[in-house]
Amino acid sequence: MKSLFLRLYLLLIVAFLGIGWGLDQFLDGYLADEQVTSDIDLHRGSFFLLNKELMRLAPEQQARYLKSISSSFGFNIELTPLDTLALQPGQVQHINNGGIVPDFFDEQGYSQFYQKLSGTNSVIVLGPIYYEANSSPLLSLIFFICIALVVFIWVWPIAKGLRELTRAATAFGEGDFSVRSTLPASAGLVVLAQRFNAMAERIQRLVESHKELSHGVSHELRTPIARLRFAMEMVREVDAVDARNNYLDTMDSNIEELDGLVDELLVYARFDREEPKLDLSEHDIGEVVAQQLARFDLGDSHLAIHFDNEQRQICRFDRAAICRILDNLVRNAVRYANKDIAVTLLLSAEQVCLQVDDDGPGVPEQSRASLFKPFVRLDQSRDRNSGGIGLGLAIVKRLVELHQGNVRLTANDQGGARFTLCWPLKL
Repeated sequence: MKSLFLRLYLLLIVAFLGIGWGLDQFLDGYLADEQVTSDIDLHRGSFFLLNKELMRLAPEQQARYLKSISSSFGFNIELTPLDTLALQPGQVQHINNGGIVPDFFDEQGYSQFYQKLSGTNSVIVLGPIYYEANSSPLLSLIFFICIALVVFIWVWPIAKGLRELTRAATAFGEGDFSVRSTLPASAGLVVLAQRFNAMAERIQRLVESHKELSHGVSHELRTPIARLRFAMEMVREVDAVDARNNYLDTMDSNIEELDGLVDELLVYARFDREEPKLDLSEHDIGEVVAQQLARFDLGDSHLAIHFDNEQRQICRFDRAAICRILDNLVRNAVRYANKDIAVTLLLSAEQVCLQVDDDGPGVPEQSRASLFKPFVRLDQSRDRNSGGIGLGLAIVKRLVELHQGNVRLTANDQGGARFTLCWPLKL
């Protein structure tokens, strides 16, 4: 990560310095051309007047005249033979054509201007004319140091964030699924850190779910399989038809139990593998609840299910999901109720609520929150013949959440359990 930071930092520094140097050279060249043109125009009149005045004087008087007026100009003016000047061929040709040639001595900080005196081989020399340099190495150094500092301030938090994400990713890859990125909300890579944390959360949940499923399958499927094996052995040994049929019925019930267990396992596994899509459509909620309750054959004459509903309310929901929720809650109530089970439909302007009450022993308050977790079942004093693998209520919770609702467990007036699930009327 340090190598990445250095490479990125050096790349940005070189890029900024290169761009700055290029712009500086371009501006210097452009401004220099403009300055040269401006200086030539400034001295063009002086050369015209000097040339005109010198042509009136004798050669021996010209040098004295120029020396006498130099103080008025503020710089030296003299006549010099053309062949004594260190000029380029193009400059010599330009002077012979009557043009003005500038010569800059940047290291010494002065310039000179040349123009040929008409009809002679002498050149009028203006200068040296001293000027102040536009920039200094110190200012350039300070400028580049400031650029380096700004780039460092910009790059360092990014490199620090990448180091933190690398640390979290490395620990996660080594099996620490609880690790999370701890970048502050002000960090530049906070969005990437949030995506990483969301991914880590989902993977951790999938791994834990896989472990729970593996443990639950291995533990819960043993009992019906053992009963099936025992019944098969007994079928081979008995000759009586009634006894044989009894064992076959036992095998059939164990197969049904296995089928139900596998169905719950597959449904719950699908929640972690993907996000199920609801098939939302409009239904009369009261009619759907009544039809689902009518399918129950309790097989126990002392239990009664009460559902009184005279309201008609059309709302949107996934019919299959709500039927499964109601099926799980009523079966749970049948398992623990003494005499009565009450299903209540509560409607408001904003939401739909269903309550399922039983008159059983209830659920201790400290156990209510954990009851919706997968593979969690009540103690044996309440779970007298429950069966199942503890996934029914976990499935209920996930299906209700898909409807943007919630489910909670409380105690009713009789001391039994009350499951209340609500979801918005308008989805």
